[in-house]
Amino acid sequence: MALHHPVYENPDVLRLKESGQKIFNPRTRGELKAELLDRPAFTAQEMTFASSQKKIVITGEFDDFGSTAYRAVAFTLDINIQSGIYRFQKDEHGPILSMSYIECVEIDGRQVYHLNQADVGTLHLSVVESCYSARLFTMEGLDHNSNSMEMCGEFSISPPHASF
Repeated sequence: MALHHPVYENPDVLRLKESGQKIFNPRTRGELKAELLDRPAFTAQEMTFASSQKKIVITGEFDDFGSTAYRAVAFTLDINIQSGIYRFQKDEHGPILSMSYIECVEIDGRQVYHLNQADVGTLHLSVVESCYSARLFTMEGLDHNSNSMEMCGEFSISPPHASF
């Protein structure tokens, strides 16, 4: 079976809308907003959804990668996660595999990106037809100076393959 580009060579996209046929949207739609302790608030400018046979990765990004203003929030979830309230504990098995925050920091006079991994967190998740939303998430960990990094926020994301 030949592979088709999801937009340009997909017969369902090329055909005019027929009665009852869903419209294919090749773009991921979503938003992520968060408050951080001793840091500026975070509002994602771009959302990314990726999945494999084992996991889902949801990422919200602010500014362009390479910029000193670039920041990102990422959640790695088990592919079988369902709606529910989950507690995350680093290095413990569960449906939340990781929670992280990336920011540009100065270390020894150089600007570098630093990955802040959450040690603990929570996720109030709703999953409906491949659309994921969290009316609340929290994460806590240590930053590059071993100071507390705390965040709470919400997100929603609808990947291109979602049915509505």
